[in-house]
Amino acid sequence: MAQAQRKKKEEVKNSRKTFLIIGAGVLLAAAIAIGFSGGSDSSTTTTPKVTVEGQASSGEYQPVIVEGDVLSPLGDGNGDPSSDSSMGKTPPILNGYTFAGKPVTIAPGANGQPLMLVFLAHWCPHCNREVPRLIQWKEMGLIPEGLRVIGVTTASRNDQANWPPSDWIEEMKWPFEVFADSETGDAANAYGVDGFPFIAMVNAEGKIVGRHSGELELADLDAFVKDSLAVPLA
Repeated sequence: MAQAQRKKKEEVKNSRKTFLIIGAGVLLAAAIAIGFSGGSDSSTTTTPKVTVEGQASSGEYQPVIVEGDVLSPLGDGNGDPSSDSSMGKTPPILNGYTFAGKPVTIAPGANGQPLMLVFLAHWCPHCNREVPRLIQWKEMGLIPEGLRVIGVTTASRNDQANWPPSDWIEEMKWPFEVFADSETGDAANAYGVDGFPFIAMVNAEGKIVGRHSGELELADLDAFVKDSLAVPLA
């Protein structure tokens, strides 16, 4: 009788050991699986991948590579060349992409071509009023010959009006080139953008000749562009 009881106790003890070993194995396997998955499968990457061909996947944000010294914010020198510390400086080169992932390079002074960069935010009411003026300016034939105009969509936010910017820029019938900024606004920071819309003018020699933050009526817009390109630099 005593022998039978001892045998039964031993079987129960062995069963408990087996259960603990199996349980520990299951927990270890789960921990390893969580480690490889990063703890969650809900994480996403907002920066598109760049292929070996230099293309990027489509996206509302695109990677931007800045080459050169960034410009200081415009600040109180808005529209006054004598108060803009960046006047006459060479702005950095911007290497980025369109929404579709096509490479775009903005190189000041390349081929002796003047540049006009228009930084736009899809949610900004001032930008939504300025874009039609820019379109009218083009349709009236007022753009100086040879001027390259590029719209840079920046400060994009999926919790604000007119998201996504790729649809917004198409619905607005933007007729110029488009450069999609990064999620952290690398392109805007490189040109000292501190308001929207923001225009940066670069002459044929690759120097900053004008920057303006805020709306401009059609006549003022035309005058700002032409006066900027006429600025003599030492």
